[in-house]
Amino acid sequence: MVDIALILIIASAGGVIAIIGFLVILSRRILEPKKELQQRIDQLEEEVRMLKNNK
Repeated sequence: MVDIALILIIASAGGVIAIIGFLVILSRRILEPKKELQQRIDQLEEEVRMLKNNK
């Protein structure tokens, strides 16, 4: 009986770790394009400032 409980505890812990890992990977995929887009926006804003200063 103790063996079955131990196996269930280990399996549950593994399941929780797998779910957490999945959520981390998913959140990175969602946030990464936003970071890339924000960097591009910042770059374009800097170019606009430079062009305005050159006039």
